[in-house]
Amino acid sequence: MRESMNCIFCKGDSGGSRSVEHVIPESLGNTEHILNPGIVCDQCNNYFASKVEGPLLSDPYFRYQCSQADIPTKKGRPSRVRGLHPQSRTVIEVVRNLDGSGISVGAAFENDERRWVEAILKAENGRIYLPHPTAPNETLMSRFLAKVAVECLALRAVECADVINEVVSEPALDPLRVYARRGPPNPIWPFHARTLYPPAFAFTKTGQEPYEVLHEWVFAGLDGEGLYFVLGLFGVEYTLNLGEREIESYLVWLHANSDRSPLYPNGIENP
Repeated sequence: MRESMNCIFCKGDSGGSRSVEHVIPESLGNTEHILNPGIVCDQCNNYFASKVEGPLLSDPYFRYQCSQADIPTKKGRPSRVRGLHPQSRTVIEVVRNLDGSGISVGAAFENDERRWVEAILKAENGRIYLPHPTAPNETLMSRFLAKVAVECLALRAVECADVINEVVSEPALDPLRVYARRGPPNPIWPFHARTLYPPAFAFTKTGQEPYEVLHEWVFAGLDGEGLYFVLGLFGVEYTLNLGEREIESYLVWLHANSDRSPLYPNGIENP
């Protein structure tokens, strides 16, 4: 008999769904945190992949971050970053080779290839300019955070069917899950973002090799001011209020607690 299940987003019957859901996309380096088929139905899974995660990961900010961190795409290819070679008036693509052998550079568009090659053959002096985006698209990031927050709740509850059912049925989560799945994009669900440490920051623990952190998260109930989801990506802390479209109470809490992050209550030096 087919197991009865309901999707944590649309609440529809998901017992026949077959696709797993990566809470953080594979293209951001996640191979561990995965929800089994049916927790997110195939339709919602496909929607997030094409309408939220796909466009967000194509944003220049994440293309740049993945390239710098040498994270391959879902298909195992190196991330590509577009820039400009002014001397040949060519948009170029720079690829950091995954084998550590350096970078590869070429014209981004086929009709520019001839002009780019001619400039290289003539050995013209020049530079390649690469953008360094400082933030992703705000609307897409907001919906992505809403989606990840609901899925992280489910990930914590996955070992208990009754708790998973509570995630599905909890009415306080309905506005957030509807926003993640359907919008509306305006006004966006507000979130707070700040840099905690550089993207390539090397953490150290006694007796261990230095290591980098690509993503991390925690749920925090801050002095009775509601439940917050705090996500770290490439050294940036993103915070979302799960219950209400406001983030001011988090800013008040930060001010009262010396700006310490819920991700690192003892400080960055002691993760």
